Amino acid sequence: MRDLSYGLLGLALIAFTTADAVAWFMLIVALNPLGDTLIVLKHGGTKATAFGIHFATAVVVLLDAALLFEL
Repeated sequence: MRDLSYGLLGLALIAFTTADAVAWFMLIVALNPLGDTLIVLKHGGTKATAFGIHFATAVVVLLDAALLFEL
């Protein structure tokens, strides 16, 4: 549910605000998959799951934010 609500809010920002606002939003939202990475590692999850899913998601979101700041 968290990911869905962030996704819908992101789409609303894209539709109704500036690229800078969307970039800041994405920068903040990237904290969630980074936190999820740590949670998976702390609670016995595999490194493949932690880095292959959660950390990779954070990297993509941060890359998207960086590209939006350049616009």
